[in-house]
Amino acid sequence: MCHSQARKMRRPEVCRGQAGFTLLESMIVVAIIAILAGIAYPRYRDALGEARVADGRAALMTLAGRLERCRTRTHSYDTCTDLPRRSEAGHYRLAVTLSPTDYRLTATHEGEAVGTACRILTLDSTGRAMPEACW
Repeated sequence: MCHSQARKMRRPEVCRGQAGFTLLESMIVVAIIAILAGIAYPRYRDALGEARVADGRAALMTLAGRLERCRTRTHSYDTCTDLPRRSEAGHYRLAVTLSPTDYRLTATHEGEAVGTACRILTLDSTGRAMPEACW
């Protein structure tokens, strides 16, 4: 007797082979998905932060290369102009302090995806990069 016939006769019988999920099975699936999301999302945020820090490092290294080429031509860092003010992907704001014989580059992150230790990256003309943990 099928479900519709059982209802008419007030009997709780169900046809064999009737497909479907019970509420308990559905709840178990939702719980498993929640656990997997709880594990995956923090790792995704960490990978996103690392990619943004790499953008800041690349911007500082590229800017340092431009300054070195400029100094080779003009024999001074402070004559170098037309320098970028943002990283290529736009996650870091770049600041440049120039003198005739040295420079200091600073990249400041303007978002929340980067850990506090790597929000401000610096590189100077001697090649010293700070903070060391971010390089």
